[in-house]
Amino acid sequence: MNDRILRPARLAALLLLLALLLPAQPARAENPTPQVGDPAFTQPGEPGTPAAPAPLFTGCTAQYVSVQNAAYEQQVVELVNAERATVGLPPLKRVTELDYAARYHAKDMHDDGYFNHDTYDGSIFKCDTWTRLNLFYTGWNTAGENIAADQGTPAEAMTGWMNSTGHRENILRSSFREIGVGYYLGSSGYRSYWVQDFGARSGIYPLVINREAASTDTPEVNLYIYREDSSWTEMRLKNDSGAWTGWQPFAAEVSWMLEWVKGTRTVTVEVRKGSTVRQASDSIQLTSAGNTLGNLPDSLTFIYDQSTGRLLPGQVTLRPQNTSSSMVLTWVAVSGAAWLSPQSGGGTTPSSSFTIAPTGPVLQTLGQYDTTLTVTVTAPASPPVEGSPKQIPVKLVVVDALDNFLYLGIITR
Repeated sequence: MNDRILRPARLAALLLLLALLLPAQPARAENPTPQVGDPAFTQPGEPGTPAAPAPLFTGCTAQYVSVQNAAYEQQVVELVNAERATVGLPPLKRVTELDYAARYHAKDMHDDGYFNHDTYDGSIFKCDTWTRLNLFYTGWNTAGENIAADQGTPAEAMTGWMNSTGHRENILRSSFREIGVGYYLGSSGYRSYWVQDFGARSGIYPLVINREAASTDTPEVNLYIYREDSSWTEMRLKNDSGAWTGWQPFAAEVSWMLEWVKGTRTVTVEVRKGSTVRQASDSIQLTSAGNTLGNLPDSLTFIYDQSTGRLLPGQVTLRPQNTSSSMVLTWVAVSGAAWLSPQSGGGTTPSSSFTIAPTGPVLQTLGQYDTTLTVTVTAPASPPVEGSPKQIPVKLVVVDALDNFLYLGIITR
């Protein structure tokens, strides 16, 4: 297809004619040369009607292939958006529907021994590119696809595509807003198969965090927000399930502060045009926390020797700390059993500490006793403090006599 622009109505007929005249390109089993094929692109128009999926992984079906190498797929997305950034284009939003479309085609090309945008069973044509894409990604008005084979890494696949005019045009096409990537490594043919699927859907205008990076180690991020046209004049934002900001003038690029809590963070935007409102969201993994309760053990064990009246260790002193920042944390410590003191205690980081030890009648009865010591941050109340509450299992073993003691000498220098 090279760089020609085809209308979807004429596209299907032309592809069918080409399929009858030209066989699919077979995958070579020995010493294959890396391939990027021809790019596929269709102008805005009406998508085809979804076909009913067949029950088997043959023909033109909607089979949902599990990810084989998530890191490779994510790298391709980030490399695409890096290339778009160099020419001032907005980032593409990765969407599950296009991921599934791309993964299916990558595996199908390997399993059925062909290398083509259209779908084949061996050398038998089954459906054109856009019919197959529409099984997964409906409502699109423009779409494109790049394929490659035998490249070993995401960087190698991207180099091949960027060195080809038509493939580069797909990667840098301003009409696309969404992307999906599929990668499959098999044992035959070209071994590795790569697919990029691009598209834009009517009424879908994404929000993208940090150019669709998988993670960030800082809560300070950049947002890109799509809108249909300049008549959509206002927007508002929120973190996770928090409160909305006030309505403000629309801006495509925004600096934003995530809630500083380690884990998956989500930003949601609403863009409005009069009384009509559209919503979009994106998520990213935040790998750090603003405040972290730390400097506490994962468990504690005490042994009491009734014959000598010795408790080992005699006591334990704990000093909770904020291991992420210098912000003062107010904490409280509560024991789950009467034999472990203190029953409750509290303080602030970094200076406060508390001491615990088993006490009372429990020391007169042989056996093993278990409880939990819980340390909880009570302030600040927001954002949540990583590691709070900290639950520390505590074990007490009461014996009539210890058989042996081991004494370690003191070495001085």
